[in-house]
Amino acid sequence: MSTNPLSDRRNQAAHLLRRAGFGGTPAEIDELAKLSHVEAVEKLLDFRIDGNLAFNLERKLQENGYEAALNDIAYWWLLLMARSKQPLQEKMTLFWHGHFTSSFNKVRDSLLLLEQNQLFRDNALGNYRDFVKKVSRNPAMIDYLDGQSNRKGKPNENYARELMELFTIGIGNYTEQDVREAARAFTGWSFKDRTYVFNQNQHDTGSKTFMGQTGPFNGDDIIDIILKRQESGRFIINKLWTFFVYPNPEPAVLDRLGAVFFKSNFNLKEVMRAIFLAPEFLSEKAYRALVKSPVEYIIGMAKQLGATNIASNLTQASAAMGQTLFNPPTVKGWDGNLNWINSSFFFDRINTANNLANARNPQGNFRYDPYDLLGVKEANGPDSAGAVVDRFAGIFLDGQLQPEIKSALTAYLNPYGTLKASDLLDAASGKQTARPVDSRVHGTLHLLMASPDYMLK
Repeated sequence: MSTNPLSDRRNQAAHLLRRAGFGGTPAEIDELAKLSHVEAVEKLLDFRIDGNLAFNLERKLQENGYEAALNDIAYWWLLLMARSKQPLQEKMTLFWHGHFTSSFNKVRDSLLLLEQNQLFRDNALGNYRDFVKKVSRNPAMIDYLDGQSNRKGKPNENYARELMELFTIGIGNYTEQDVREAARAFTGWSFKDRTYVFNQNQHDTGSKTFMGQTGPFNGDDIIDIILKRQESGRFIINKLWTFFVYPNPEPAVLDRLGAVFFKSNFNLKEVMRAIFLAPEFLSEKAYRALVKSPVEYIIGMAKQLGATNIASNLTQASAAMGQTLFNPPTVKGWDGNLNWINSSFFFDRINTANNLANARNPQGNFRYDPYDLLGVKEANGPDSAGAVVDRFAGIFLDGQLQPEIKSALTAYLNPYGTLKASDLLDAASGKQTARPVDSRVHGTLHLLMASPDYMLK
């Protein structure tokens, strides 16, 4: 018998939704589990590009003369990720946000960052070569990496360096001479009134020698030359695989997917299809192999709790756990994975899980009913502490609960060994006498969501 949890179809669906989205509600997982894995992947890949999401917010802000703060746009995006019916679109947008980084600390213009966010969303699964060229013309990026000061005779090397080091090909695959020549090629790429402009007078039209080729190159030419190199395919495949599957992909994986990257002419949808359909994606090695980012952790809890809304203070909770949307700490983005659960952030995770698990105020911005999750009013509702733990474990941990942890949670929920279905019904009805039971039901949720296994995706 296989020990791989991903041999089970429902677990496959839950795993896919955690990686290609932010987790799923029980109903969403059940629906996806009706499909084969291939069909489920196609369903997630086949989303409609909505080019107006961020622009609609931008328009409202401008019409009302309101200068959006960082927390305003971060909360807007958090809500969008939680509510979107196209989870892969938002998950890809989050990936690109951490790859082609720009930060509010430097840019200081919420509308520029919203426009960049929409650029990521619109091109999430488009043509990578075209995407890189659009990013190179993006005003937020130009501002963030000092493109405004990149002028003929006095080139600024910031964007040229990061384009190669962090965005396209990686350290060791270019020289300092390549950086200097690429900077010259991007001179004159600027913006005015939040719109890209090309300043011909500030563009260096002279001959450049870049990666062994010589000509009067411009920025587009530089990108074309970079992306012809096999190393560029391995670089972006490595980052995508590390984000969506597991760290340190095998060389054979990079070679196989790199071939898809080039054969498809840089088609990101084809690359992501190949990643999700790779046998390694459903391997035991891939299961719970990555640490949830703060945003994934928060939205995953909200979806699985069945919350009807998300409180604006969850953007501060995400920041306390190390991830401030629209404000990555450096041009490298976030280091991610094990860095999410270091000593600085771990207890903020525990506290956030506690706050969400114990949210009871029916008038608040984060509302859910744990008894709906348990189905206590249904004929097949749980009738014992062990059955409650099993039901919650099925929702939050794919039913993969170690026996000793189940025993400990059962003992916590039912210290007197007498919990019955009627006690849960009384707690669901808000009876005063059932308050100890209600407290332990919420506490059980907190313990599950604060468990090491739940921190993984």
